[in-house]
Amino acid sequence: MADEKAIAHTAEHAFIGALQKILGRTLQVRKVEHKKDGNTAVISISRLDVDNIVKAEIMVNALIQEGREVTMRTYSSLEEARNANPSLRANEARISGEVRVVEIGGHDITACAMEHAHNLKECEFFLVTRLSKSGDEYEVDFTVGRQAKQTAISISAKMLKVCSELGANLNTIENTARKIREERDSSSKNLKMLSKDRLQSTEPTKRDGMSVYNGVFSALSNEALQEFAGEKILEPGTIVIVSNIGSDSAYFVFARNEAMSDLDCNHIFREAVGSDGRGGGKAHFLTGVVKKERAADVVAKVVDAALRQRQK
Repeated sequence: MADEKAIAHTAEHAFIGALQKILGRTLQVRKVEHKKDGNTAVISISRLDVDNIVKAEIMVNALIQEGREVTMRTYSSLEEARNANPSLRANEARISGEVRVVEIGGHDITACAMEHAHNLKECEFFLVTRLSKSGDEYEVDFTVGRQAKQTAISISAKMLKVCSELGANLNTIENTARKIREERDSSSKNLKMLSKDRLQSTEPTKRDGMSVYNGVFSALSNEALQEFAGEKILEPGTIVIVSNIGSDSAYFVFARNEAMSDLDCNHIFREAVGSDGRGGGKAHFLTGVVKKERAADVVAKVVDAALRQRQK
């Protein structure tokens, strides 16, 4: 019997072959990573949805159950291999010289130098565990064999716990989750609108030709604080120093008009907050987090430091 890496790589061939049949196109796999806790296939494609992943997963497990044979043969060049196998899938950039072709009977044929199982039955079970997009590529995490079976049990247990927490069942969990997301998005939108109204009512303090917007708020939208600061610092001589107290900590925004280059927001913030917070950003726009009990103190210290710096 082949080793775990060879078995996982064979399953990956079966999976890509299944996706190609479902999508009706040849796929380019940029790389495949095999790790102790699972495997990842990086596929060059602009769109790949969960429904097609599941269809491919079902197809692979049917082929495993059927016990499709895996054969290997060698050709002197990629051109010779393509002539003999017109549907050959190959990463041409990584191939030179002699070419080994791996075929899963009647399903997939690929140029690959790695070791493989001799029959898909050795894979036992195939399970996709994650799908994520990065640019025009998708990362598909998967696991095979005993590990896949154990992972399936773990996922099932988590799903049952989620159903219990949400008061749903396996038949209604998707609709329940969708409704919760819609309610969350609606609440976030309303909170942002209310936050904008509250922030826009803030009047600046005029000091030495500068406009300083500062304040400590609570239960507002952090995104609204950022947008407020971004709008205000377009005005010459404007500084914004605001904090939003949440349940565990306070969000902090310190920004100034870009022409006020003598003020380094990062430096001033670090000196004011010490070890009681963290943050960073550009010299003219910083966001961070501070201990909520220190929010008012940090705002006051940053305002004072900024004003003193401008008066030098």
